[in-house]
Amino acid sequence: MIPDKQSPIAVFDSGAGGLSVLAALKRFMPCEDYIFLGDRKNAPYGDKSHDEIRRISLENAGMLFGMGAKALVIACNTATAAAVDTVREAFPQYAVIGIEPAVKPAFEAGCRRIAVLATPRTVSEDRFSRLLRSYGNQYGGQAFGIGCRGLATMIEENTVSADYFTKLWKEHFGDGFPDGIVLGCTHYPFASDVIKDSLPEGIPVFDGADGTARQTCRRLGEAGLLTENAAKGRILMPCDDGFLAAFWKTHCPAYQ
Repeated sequence: MIPDKQSPIAVFDSGAGGLSVLAALKRFMPCEDYIFLGDRKNAPYGDKSHDEIRRISLENAGMLFGMGAKALVIACNTATAAAVDTVREAFPQYAVIGIEPAVKPAFEAGCRRIAVLATPRTVSEDRFSRLLRSYGNQYGGQAFGIGCRGLATMIEENTVSADYFTKLWKEHFGDGFPDGIVLGCTHYPFASDVIKDSLPEGIPVFDGADGTARQTCRRLGEAGLLTENAAKGRILMPCDDGFLAAFWKTHCPAYQ
């Protein structure tokens, strides 16, 4: 299938976390149509093997391109780290954009000791480790991953509390704190207020959704695939039992 500028942009994640990326995409490209797949039947990705995530990501990409998508945003740090190269190789005719933790913006903001919160699977991926080392060497600082087991599920269930993060900081930093926090899972922005409440005032928190949206807009523009529609775009959520639509309405009210 040949990509067409009036076709939708596909976005997938293991659940509601990718809605934070969808919100950023809507900010940058409000007139585009979107297909959002929150793959809750296979959630959580963070507890799965590298090979399982690659298989699931290929299946999701095939389904979404089969629905007529002109591009794919992998709105999941775990799936990006494990499978973005594999998906690109399987679908070379399409733009496939992954999400990258906002480590570079954190260093550029002056942070030199950065904690990147992510799923245990993301933290274990070579691609993720290389990224952190590369930026650390480039900026003369240190970025290290912290695996947050079960956090994405707690966010979807609305059971996360500041105590979770207070214990996390104590475990990894004792009585101290890093200079900055990077959210390395697309679910985590929905807990950003709780995270900030667990930190001393002045420690910044970064996420990569805006960077992903800018990259998607740039790639589509270069390919001549930005929509010509002037009206607000539509959002289709296949396979949703109502949970994702309700989460979107509650947590992203500006984009209704």
